[in-house]
Amino acid sequence: MFTIGYKTKFDSITRAIAAIGIGIVMIFGSNAPTLVVKIIAILLIAAGLASLVYGIIKRKEQGMYQLLIVNAGLDLILGLLLFFNPQWIAGFIVYLIGMVLILFGALQLIVLAGAMSLLGAGFSSLILSICAIAGGAFLLFNPFTINVMSIIAGCFLTIYGISELISTWRVCRAREEYEIRRNPAPSSTASPETGKIDASGIADAREVEYERIDDPDDLDE
Repeated sequence: MFTIGYKTKFDSITRAIAAIGIGIVMIFGSNAPTLVVKIIAILLIAAGLASLVYGIIKRKEQGMYQLLIVNAGLDLILGLLLFFNPQWIAGFIVYLIGMVLILFGALQLIVLAGAMSLLGAGFSSLILSICAIAGGAFLLFNPFTINVMSIIAGCFLTIYGISELISTWRVCRAREEYEIRRNPAPSSTASPETGKIDASGIADAREVEYERIDDPDDLDE
């Protein structure tokens, strides 16, 4: 079953919460693009610190240690640059959100299509994902002012976050159904294997009482 991006509930739920949170900020926040860039910067810094700590813990594993340290350094540098210079990317944040919505919306559609084949869900389960992709495409054209586009981007991000939560639930159900079909439980009514004696009722066996009948020839004597 194709579940890339949905291997664990943590990943998909984190994406959903992040999308809804950033969406709300884009809708109600003042100077939303700059604020969103700072939020992304804080997330990068947090990820960099986490990688750094984990790398130090795993320092005995040389390959992992070096990779984590490099990754932590890049995250920290990029996060600090964005936090102190948010204007570098604030003007492009709507375009970035549009591309992210198209990318993750398409991934969501592919995974949901596989889940539908197992659960028998209707086309309505794909509507929110299609809305997210359509919203991403709309944001790339950016026909309005930055303030209006920020609110629109926030609405589409919120829609995507909600659809991600629904998709996570559907994928979990589909994965359970897939495992059941792939590994069916053994039947309790299966016939015994050839060559083996069925001793299931031996515990109920008991000795039969009988009387001895004399041979008729003995009676004649």
